[in-house]
Amino acid sequence: MSESNLLELPFTAPPPPEPGRIVVSDAFELLRSLAPESVDLVVTDPPYESLQIHRARGTTTRLTTNWFATVPNERLPELLRETYRVLRPDRHFYLFCDEVTADVIKQQQKVSAARLPNGARKCSCGLVYWKEIVWAKTTLDGGRIRGGTGYHYRAASERILFFEKGKRALNDLGIPDVLMAPRAGVPGPAVKPGAVVRTLIAQSTAPGDLVLDPFCGSGVAGVEARALDRRFLLGDIDLAYLDPSLAALAPHDAIVARAAVVMEEPAEPPELEALADASAAEDELDAARACGWLDADGATAVLDELLDVRPIEREAAVRRFLRTEPPRPREPDRLRAWRAWALSGRRRS
Repeated sequence: MSESNLLELPFTAPPPPEPGRIVVSDAFELLRSLAPESVDLVVTDPPYESLQIHRARGTTTRLTTNWFATVPNERLPELLRETYRVLRPDRHFYLFCDEVTADVIKQQQKVSAARLPNGARKCSCGLVYWKEIVWAKTTLDGGRIRGGTGYHYRAASERILFFEKGKRALNDLGIPDVLMAPRAGVPGPAVKPGAVVRTLIAQSTAPGDLVLDPFCGSGVAGVEARALDRRFLLGDIDLAYLDPSLAALAPHDAIVARAAVVMEEPAEPPELEALADASAAEDELDAARACGWLDADGATAVLDELLDVRPIEREAAVRRFLRTEPPRPREPDRLRAWRAWALSGRRRS
């Protein structure tokens, strides 16, 4: 036996891969940090730009709340390119969106009427596009399609764009392309139902495979991946709405507000300008001092930075600050009420 075949003792087997990991990260930075062909499935729900259309029209109370900033359409090609790069060969990618964003992505990816012999269509990023899967939003008992939003036939569904890298058969060829499930009844913006995400993961992975969601929100992809004995990597810039069952996996300094008990009645902060010029009520000014927006000299750099945010995005920035800043000892009741408002999704009056 040659020396190269001998094991040095004591020999220790390599540790098994971690079953789940959660990071605080911008989605694009997280994708760029991953090695090529290192992920088995990507399933995600980016905050697409067309949400601003619904907010502006007021066609839905849920989306007129500025819970989060949106991803500009011009960055969607980057998302698909990076997804293609990190996916292993013969893997799938599911992207939740509305019909507006679906049209944008197809145009950007030059998806035409021409089809490959297998019926799929080529994308400019390297993926192939199969079809739109429909999530039909039902009543809680699943008995019928619930009333939707909008005015031109009410929208009671969402699209899930189904892409493939290479060639991979679905695990169950009998699953239809309409998945019926009620909306998730948990706090947070645009939370997807576990039943739908579970179906996608079960269809496109095997036990031990790695599932990635770079816009994880509540972390439903991690919850369902773990239940199916898959590994997962979740990322988001804000873990406030992370499922409490995943809180132990979050970075130690991340604020998982949904796992905490909120005692105060939600109350929205005043206009930031009223804090900066000290014209707000005294309890509001005390709260602003307690969270670092004001000091003895007036507005701090933190408040100035929020004031510099574009008006259409400012509420989302304020909410994110209040959700993610660590609570301080003996906070004023008003500040706790602001934090409850940031988590609740209650609309600005």
